[in-house]
Amino acid sequence: MMPNPTRPTQLSAHAEAALQALADAGLGHQVSLGGALGLQHYCEYRFTHDVDAWWEPAATAEDRENVLRAVEEALHRFGSTRLRRWGEVSSLDLLVEGKVVFSFQVAIRSAQIEPTTTLPWVDVALDSLPDLVASKMVALVERGAPRDFLDIHTLCQKRLVTPRECWRLWKERQERAGSDADPHRAKLAVETHLSRIAQHRPLAGIAEPEERATAANLRHWFAQEFLDALLD
Repeated sequence: MMPNPTRPTQLSAHAEAALQALADAGLGHQVSLGGALGLQHYCEYRFTHDVDAWWEPAATAEDRENVLRAVEEALHRFGSTRLRRWGEVSSLDLLVEGKVVFSFQVAIRSAQIEPTTTLPWVDVALDSLPDLVASKMVALVERGAPRDFLDIHTLCQKRLVTPRECWRLWKERQERAGSDADPHRAKLAVETHLSRIAQHRPLAGIAEPEERATAANLRHWFAQEFLDALLD
């Protein structure tokens, strides 16, 4: 049974202001919250400052400009802002003393598995947990950042999803998007990311015993149990 989303106990003032502004302007369902902050509503285990979201398919060009304008106005009380666009992504950055301290990033969705729900504390759309896991799996295979490994490992350890379900959601997301869903290539990609992380931060170089043991367990779990589930 899927857990119901709850408001995170740790929520940045910038993210709260941006999402509240969208709700107040009646624009909360022109986007859907995803990314790490979306996951925080289902499983709170690490803090993130930023907002990552998807445009809803029905959002017009005017709706999108209104969303960006509402967020920009909400952020002005914290500092200056700048808007960057590349490809299908728009990002509003908040700058304080010349440094980016928060980003509101929204992109065009390539595929969706289940309908969105709504945040429990403000009228803004939220991705389903299966869609959040599928997006994180795409990031794991394509990017393989340490936080991607941590996120998937944590979700599985907390029994919100199994390794086999992770791969099933990845495959479904890829197929719906018309992207490569070859399990052998995905396995090689994850192995390559793991090898890169191990070279960059070898276990012998981690001084804290508990942290070293945690890293060793996570890497072993991915190399054995998680990747084995892909080719079952």
